[in-house]
Amino acid sequence: MSLEYKLNNHSTPFKGEIFRKLIHYSSAAISIGYIFLEKNIVLSVLVILIAFMLLFELTKYRSKYIHTLYMKYFKDMLREHEYDRKKLRINGATWVILSAIFCIILFPKNIAITGMLMLSFADSTSALLGRLYGKKQYAPNRSYVGTISFFATGTVIMLFAPKYFGSLKEYLICLTALIATTVVDSMSPPVDDNLTIPVTCCVVLYIMYIILYPGIIFQ
Repeated sequence: MSLEYKLNNHSTPFKGEIFRKLIHYSSAAISIGYIFLEKNIVLSVLVILIAFMLLFELTKYRSKYIHTLYMKYFKDMLREHEYDRKKLRINGATWVILSAIFCIILFPKNIAITGMLMLSFADSTSALLGRLYGKKQYAPNRSYVGTISFFATGTVIMLFAPKYFGSLKEYLICLTALIATTVVDSMSPPVDDNLTIPVTCCVVLYIMYIILYPGIIFQ
């Protein structure tokens, strides 16, 4: 099997893809930290972090020297649109932090944690297994193996993510959110999937809780 694959006419070494996904896996520290820490503490850390990341993104595009260093050390981990200096676009890691801030601000704690875990584990695992074994594709950059891996990993997350009631009805809510998130991921939406995956999961969870547990008070 070739150790390279084409994405937007750019060859990404498999080793670089592994490092890229390891960063995604490590983002689970946000979810785990949020389990034990107060909302304002987690948000404060993330806001400071995203400020530095966005400043670096801007500097990277304005400074040829910084961009050259960036490409020297990180090119193998990047998608083509992440290093194209013609358009100012943020990279995947920055999207991860932005989506975490978005979910934590807008959604109840357990729901936000579940959505972020879906991004950290389901998305990363599906990408790696799809890359290794996903020879049969049903859409560009979308394979049957990748989608099945996403759903399987998401199932484990939904089983062990924090719950409000632990009832069968709550697990049905989780299953509905899992199916919806898997479908959205399989459609390759134009918005970065580091945002669409956790947000889709959180939105569906929130709506389903409201419908099936009317009057619920989220903590």
